Amino acid sequence: MTGWAFWVVAALMTAGAVALLLRRLFATSAPGAANSDAAIYRDQLKELERERAAGEIGAAEAEAAKAEIGRRLLAAAGQAQPVATAPSVPPRRIAFGLAVLLPVAALAIYLAEGTPNLPSQPFASRDPGEREAVQSAMAEARALEQRMAENPQDRAGWVELGRRWGQLGDSAKAADAFGRAIGLGDADPELIGRYGEALVGANAGTVTETAHAAFQQVLALRPNDIRARYFLALGNAQAGDDKAALALWQALMRESPADAPWVPSVRQHLAEAAQRLGLDPAGATPEPQPAARQAPPAGGAAGAIAALPPDEQEKAIRGMVDGLAARLAQSPDDLEGWVRLARARGVLGEADAAADAYAKAAALAPDNNDLLRAYADALLNAGRGEDVPPVLETGLRRILASNPNDLQALWFLGVAAQKAGQPEEARRLWGRMRDQFQEGSAERRAIEGRMSQLPAPGAG
Repeated sequence: MTGWAFWVVAALMTAGAVALLLRRLFATSAPGAANSDAAIYRDQLKELERERAAGEIGAAEAEAAKAEIGRRLLAAAGQAQPVATAPSVPPRRIAFGLAVLLPVAALAIYLAEGTPNLPSQPFASRDPGEREAVQSAMAEARALEQRMAENPQDRAGWVELGRRWGQLGDSAKAADAFGRAIGLGDADPELIGRYGEALVGANAGTVTETAHAAFQQVLALRPNDIRARYFLALGNAQAGDDKAALALWQALMRESPADAPWVPSVRQHLAEAAQRLGLDPAGATPEPQPAARQAPPAGGAAGAIAALPPDEQEKAIRGMVDGLAARLAQSPDDLEGWVRLARARGVLGEADAAADAYAKAAALAPDNNDLLRAYADALLNAGRGEDVPPVLETGLRRILASNPNDLQALWFLGVAAQKAGQPEEARRLWGRMRDQFQEGSAERRAIEGRMSQLPAPGAG
């Protein structure tokens, strides 16, 4: 595009933008748009009831979808209420002022920072490989969507469809697919967590009531789930409960490795919540756990990995971790090696493998309380909160003797008592754990739910 042609096009685009701005500023309020949105949501509710009656969706999924549609319906109804304002400056003066100011400001910024003579780069030539990959993935997702319409009872298919839409950035479709999968099977904390996260993405980062309920259900099934704890804290902050949000952020920071990918975000949220509460952010931010993977020195294999593309870096790192695992198979008495492997597996998201590595380390150092705590955390993260190996039980009894309110010890020893046919001991331990949480909290309800499964006192 030649220089003069560029300025002609720029002028036309600016004029069009200004015209739209003036039209908007001179327009009167139009509540019909909100009424139209409300009508759409009411139609969605009718369609949902039809699908539920026809057996096309499950009851749990229908209730979750109904709650979300209802929330949007209420929001649309609220937008329909006109708000009367009395501007201190006549609207026409504001409009004409902006019509002159905005183009002038844009031109000034462009001349100072822009590059008018930079050659154009057509979309088709920007990255054909990436563009083709996205188009192919989109076509595969749509094909799978068609197959699911013909076979709506395929739970694994819905999970895969949700995963594909999530990768493509369509959170609303991902949430719908995950919701359908949840309605077809048993409670799966990983799947419910994905559903909640997709709902947050579909609502521009807002933790809706439906998403909040999903994350609470995850914590009831897997108390140490990082994703659920993160989004529940975010939801508290969005709801204005900064005190509860701060407590959750602090607990998450204390238990996270310093190089965990979520630590920078948690640190930022901590600082913001502390400032809103009038606290010193530095004093309110606890230190995380030691890094699970130390920063590699420059040069050598580490330097070569750093020079690779991100996806190749991930493969290379996994290769190094697998190499460490192979070496430990030949040297099973290397305590430090097992701890390093466990932390690395945890950072890579391999929760079961991390728990197994901690088991090897705990067997070599059964008196190391910090190691036993890490082992217990790993079991919870892997969804294995019912596992109480002898080495862990012995160590937790020692920890409980020195700290009668230790939450980890109370939970696992309660599980051990229940499995040993000692319901009264389990009730005593879990009751002490329950009493450390506030009335109505998700944690307290989860513990009470577990206690309700114990035989009644005197039954037998």
